Amino acid sequence: MSGKISPSAVGRLLIGLWLAATCAHVQAQAWTLEASIERATAVAPEMRVAEAETAARAGELKQARTWPNPMVDLRTDEKLGIEDGRGGYSLNQVSISQSIPLRRLAHQRRAAEAGLESAREEQRHRRLLVETQVARAYHALQLAAERQRVAEERLRFAEGLRPGGDRLVRYLSPLERARLDILRETARQDVAQAEGKWSEADAKFRTLLALPPDERHTTIPLAPVAAPTALSSLYKRLTAHPALRTAQQTREASRATVDVARSQRFADPTVSVFRERDFLGGARRDYSGVMLGVQIPLWNRNDGGVVRALAEVDRADALLEVQRRDLESRLRQNHVRLGRLIEQAEQYRTRLLVPARQLLELTRKGFATGEQNGLALVDASNTYFEAQARYLELLHDAWVEAAELRLAAGTSLADGTEEKP
Repeated sequence: MSGKISPSAVGRLLIGLWLAATCAHVQAQAWTLEASIERATAVAPEMRVAEAETAARAGELKQARTWPNPMVDLRTDEKLGIEDGRGGYSLNQVSISQSIPLRRLAHQRRAAEAGLESAREEQRHRRLLVETQVARAYHALQLAAERQRVAEERLRFAEGLRPGGDRLVRYLSPLERARLDILRETARQDVAQAEGKWSEADAKFRTLLALPPDERHTTIPLAPVAAPTALSSLYKRLTAHPALRTAQQTREASRATVDVARSQRFADPTVSVFRERDFLGGARRDYSGVMLGVQIPLWNRNDGGVVRALAEVDRADALLEVQRRDLESRLRQNHVRLGRLIEQAEQYRTRLLVPARQLLELTRKGFATGEQNGLALVDASNTYFEAQARYLELLHDAWVEAAELRLAAGTSLADGTEEKP
């Protein structure tokens, strides 16, 4: 049996490797914003912090429902041995004591329940913050990819102006050749700069999503943003904002803490059941009894704790008002800015980008026939590609503003109520 590989087998192997590489390139994953958010929230350490806080508050609630443990007391002494002359030590008393939390337990449970609800709402708010952070990185990557595409388009346009090319047949003077060389070199520098910006944006995106370094991915191209929901409708939803509900539950927990502090002015009464042995009627005898222990609040009535709890309630009320005021202000500002950016982007496209494209085509044709000089062509090229870059920036800013509006309104893409890119 020969150990040589036939040429046909080598050919098939090379074709297979080429097809595999081609399929890997074609199957590069296209990330949507919603998928990126789901991936990021699944791996974000901020979400683990919020989940741990919720678990801790759940533990506090479980503990708040628990009665204090009973106490067992044993007493051994020489009393009986001395009285009957036998000597030695004897177990003379066994008692079991139980504290009775008459009022404190209910208030503690109410405070712990409010604390748990506050932690759950804070976890939702943390998800919104992560979502907004991912949206910024995602749209920055979109913008970087679009800028790279525009830079490559600009380079192809400049390369098509070479003397003797398919798009240029007229004679060029040395001055016009120099201008075209500068135009091409400027396009090459734009491509290099765009590739660097894309690498930076891609690195941040990969970090947020914890993507492996060898994974290929793309993003959906930038598109115009849909008009936002009416401001009046967003105001109605504001009462369910996680940050606002977190502040509300914190206030409820503070109010319950006041009741806890007041209930702690008196220590829990203690009921004790005991069995005791003593020397009675000339013999050792056993007897049982019940004791009730109540603390007398002569010097310590926990007044300082009550004052501190009342101050925490005032603080929680003030923070709730601050949160409501800031959310309403941010909601209005983000809504106005988003509407302005959408309108400005559309006007920029129709009034500047489209005419600049038409001007570039006319100038190129005029330059090819000798009706326009190289300076006019350079100016038209710069005008069009700079207008295209500015238009993409407006789209990017509008999408970022839409993410900020979702954060201010307390809505998420996972709710299915917002326009997705």
